[in-house]
Order: sequence, then structure tokens, then C-alpha cells
Amino acid sequence: TYAARQHQDYLKPEEVLECEKFRIQDTYGMSVTPELVEQDDGGRLIKKIVALEAILADPGEMITDDQGRECVSPPTVVVERDKSERERLAICTDWSNHSTAWLMRHRLGLRAVLMDLMSGVEIKGDEAMIQVLAEFSKRNASHVKGILNLTIPLDESSIWILGQYLAQLGLSTESRRPLEDGKRVRYYRLNTEDVEFAQKVLEYRQRQREERERKRQESLERDAAYAARIQAQYGINPPSTPPINEDGDNNRGGMDTDEELSDSWWERVKYYARLAIERLEDGVDAVKELLSTLTSDERCGV
Repeated sequence: TYAARQHQDYLKPEEVLECEKFRIQDTYGMSVTPELVEQDDGGRLIKKIVALEAILADPGEMITDDQGRECVSPPTVVVERDKSERERLAICTDWSNHSTAWLMRHRLGLRAVLMDLMSGVEIKGDEAMIQVLAEFSKRNASHVKGILNLTIPLDESSIWILGQYLAQLGLSTESRRPLEDGKRVRYYRLNTEDVEFAQKVLEYRQRQREERERKRQESLERDAAYAARIQAQYGINPPSTPPINEDGDNNRGGMDTDEELSDSWWERVKYYARLAIERLEDGVDAVKELLSTLTSDERCGV
């Protein structure tokens, strides 16, 4: 499988191609074509679309710190991405910090601009929100460079600066020059093909999230039903809390040291052992199913 092959030291050329084909198909939810492979650019495109997904998502609630300063929290999808990365790479401290990149784009006012552009609005570059975005970028050029890795020259136009931000999100612009009052005026809009492609990928990613959440809920319901069934069938109670150890000795793996409770524990273990022997006739899986319902002490006893 793809996950198993990622941990192998060496893969055959055909296995590398199979993994790459699976990655692209699973990432975009589309059939793999030479055009899509070129567009993917070694996985760079999906990172841009993920950033686009983040800035288009609804922001979280306002947060007020101890000094009374207010700051908007990132969307849930961004928070979960940062959280999962920290859990997966706990030993590493050089995380991507998606929330920081999102906050910079949000403070630039890029979300409002994108919402208009994604809906088909054309701009000339002299609009107030475009000018504010460009001025903010120039005033905070060092921060933009440090967070978004984007150099903002002070002598560039607002449309050029906006184009750099759009390129980081997998988008580009196209223009037309109609004649108005005897003069040619240039209007810019998002490239239609870029928008359609991004929307398809975003919809696919949303369906994936909904499917994962549905499976998670079903798993929780199955676990709850299974626990209730085992409780009703075998009368298994939650393990009791071990007594406080005053002399510092080991509590025998957390087992109660009270004599009466210990006798009860051994009786349960003997009962489970008999059940395990009976279930051997049904196969190993049946025994595993029984053992999975026991505590670690009870499994050791069995």
C-alpha cells in the first residue's frame, strides 16, 4: 500500500510511479493525466490550494488577551491542520504554522478581495481595498517576507502585488481592455480555468472531511454498542481504582491489594480464561475480541 511504501528505504521505479499516481489521484480526486501531473508540480499546487481553502474559510471568534487586545482566531480547518502537525511531529519544533500565514493574509484583507474575485467581479487596480492591501504590504514588507516568503518591492503597482498573493494560492489573472470614453481601460479578473479547478478540488476535500467525520461517528456508535453488549453479556465492570501506596512498593500493575477485592479479581480472571478456552473453537479472532474488552491486568491474568 501507499502508506507502507513510504517507510521503505528503496522502491522500484514502477513502484515509485504507482505511488505518485495514487498520491495525485487521492489529492485532487481526479483521473491522472499528463496535464494534471505537470500542473501538480511535484505536490506544490495542492499546498497552494490548501492555503486558498484556509483564507476562504470563515474566521473564528474574536479572542481578547490579558492586555485587552483583540485578535481573530483562525478557521477550524486551519487550527486542526496545525494541531495534527504538532501531534504527528511532536519531537519537531519547526512546524509550518499555518495559523500565522492565515492571519497575515487575513490582515492584508485578502479574503474580502478573493470573495469578490471568485464570484466573477472585475477590478482595475484603483479600488480602495486593493490600494489598502498594497499599502499594508509595503509598510510591513519585512513581516510579509518572514511569514509568507514573499518580497514586496516598494515601487511595484497594487495589481502586481495582488498577483503575487494570488500566485501563492494557485490562482492567476487575465485581463481585457475595452474602450471607454475614447480610452482603453484594463480590467482584471481571475483566470476561469484556475477558479474551476480550485473549486473542484475544494469540493472534493470538503467531501473527504465529511466522510471522515461520518466514519468517526459510526465508529464511536459501534464502540458504544459493543461495550454495552459486552457489559450485558459478561457483566464486566470498570476496573476499580488502586489504593494509595504509602510505602512506595509497586501495586502489582495497578491491581487492588485488598484481599477481598483480589479474590474477586482472580475469580473474574478464571471466568475469562474459561471463556477464552471455549472461544478457541470459534477461532483466534473470537479470542481477540474477548481479550480486547478486558483491562491490561485481566489480560495478563488470563
